Amino acid sequence: MNRRRLLYSSGLVMASTLAGCTGGGSEEAEGGTRDSNSSSDSNNSTTNDEGTDEGTSAIEIVDHELIVDEGDYITDVYVEALIENTGDAPSGNIELQADWYNADGNYLDNDIGWLISLAPGESWEARVYYLGSNPEEVEDYEFEGEFDEELTNPNPDGLELLGSEMEVGEDEAVVTGEIENTSDETEDYVAAVAKIYDEEGVVLGDNYTNVTELRGGETWSFEVSWRGRDRTDRAATHELLVSNTT
Repeated sequence: MNRRRLLYSSGLVMASTLAGCTGGGSEEAEGGTRDSNSSSDSNNSTTNDEGTDEGTSAIEIVDHELIVDEGDYITDVYVEALIENTGDAPSGNIELQADWYNADGNYLDNDIGWLISLAPGESWEARVYYLGSNPEEVEDYEFEGEFDEELTNPNPDGLELLGSEMEVGEDEAVVTGEIENTSDETEDYVAAVAKIYDEEGVVLGDNYTNVTELRGGETWSFEVSWRGRDRTDRAATHELLVSNTT
């Protein structure tokens, strides 16, 4: 696998295409996809097919800026970016990195944000938070990203999503559901990825949970929590991806 990387200069706002590669991968910062071989009995859940070998994903950084949100007790510093898939196939894992600098131009640290997949035509309101202990030191940043061009083995045969629903609380959105191993073989690894949308269909983020050694005929009850900080109350709908790939 050849993974390429593009660097976007400090505070620069431009339309750019991230470098991509074939393959897959993922890991919480804020990061999902859609399900094709499943059904849901929840008004909060939608499903679709992202499992296709046709077409190519094209992930673009449309815009980004540094945000300093001074609260009563803590100050949040983050890069907010608009990411779009202008291609005709779902992407694999997208990873964004912000490098932080102080007023003298000295490097402080870096942090990442991720999303497991972005479908064709979708937009992701991404955030990469500064997680250091002195947010008041951050004065500038550099921003870069990379993505996997293909979503690896989404919604594999033998794993069926029986249903899911989402409840939105004050601090987090929680997606619960069940996945059945309909085959006769034990699945070494099964993951449930919950992708969170606002009312306009913009992706806010995703998260996942997993189980190992799911035996044939067994049903796994899962729970995925997504903490959106000040965006939690914007969570309106969700989609599920079932995966057996680490």
